[in-house]
Amino acid sequence: MKYLLIAVGIILAVTIGFIVKRHFFTSELLQPRIGKVVESIYGLGTVMADQTYQAKVGVSLLLIELPVREGNIVKAGQVLARFDESAVRAPFTGTVTEIFFKAGEIIPPQTPILTVTNLEKIYIEVNLEQQSVLRVRPGQNVVVSFESLRNEAEKGKVKAVYPRDTQFILRIELSNWPHGVLPGMTADVAIEIGTKENALLIPLSSINAGKVTRVRKGKREKVNVKLGMVDNLWAEVVSGDLNHNDFLLTRH
Repeated sequence: MKYLLIAVGIILAVTIGFIVKRHFFTSELLQPRIGKVVESIYGLGTVMADQTYQAKVGVSLLLIELPVREGNIVKAGQVLARFDESAVRAPFTGTVTEIFFKAGEIIPPQTPILTVTNLEKIYIEVNLEQQSVLRVRPGQNVVVSFESLRNEAEKGKVKAVYPRDTQFILRIELSNWPHGVLPGMTADVAIEIGTKENALLIPLSSINAGKVTRVRKGKREKVNVKLGMVDNLWAEVVSGDLNHNDFLLTRH
């Protein structure tokens, strides 16, 4: 009886394992293809304003009048704040985005009174880690998508790569900005670091530890492959005994 229970337990364990494996690791055969591969580096970008001005005074002054409110569009030269014998004027056309004081208050020296931001001159800033930034150069193409505008991918360029303290920053400019995009918004950014036409491509789901299972004329065989450029679904085969007429075992 004891041995019978052990045998039944083993059979159940094997059966459950087979069912779980079959459920989670279904497979199919796919063929390599000849096509274009675009290798990209991905990052999260933040929309930044090129022109931002904070009004300040050099000595303590009484704020007599504050003729603007947050959200107001002001013209270059327009009065932003009045004091006893002086006033602060807008240096460029923009939008009042922050106000820190009210009329009647004393403004301490070098303390921001309000902020004016030019919402028309914007760019995207991306912070990359060292290994990725070494592969990025000014002039590379970029594809940008905003979370609420997934169907409107926009094209742009890397304009600059530079350090900031221990961070590595990309400045990205778009040829066209979707309506309503404002500083502070975030976007998914794909920097195209390489492209290749007429490459032999295999699905990433067919690769396991540098090998694929090739099916040729009904025979299965493990084949070593060396990869080149990789996108999010396909990889270029640089070397390996494969051709576009073969089939590959994939798992998903």
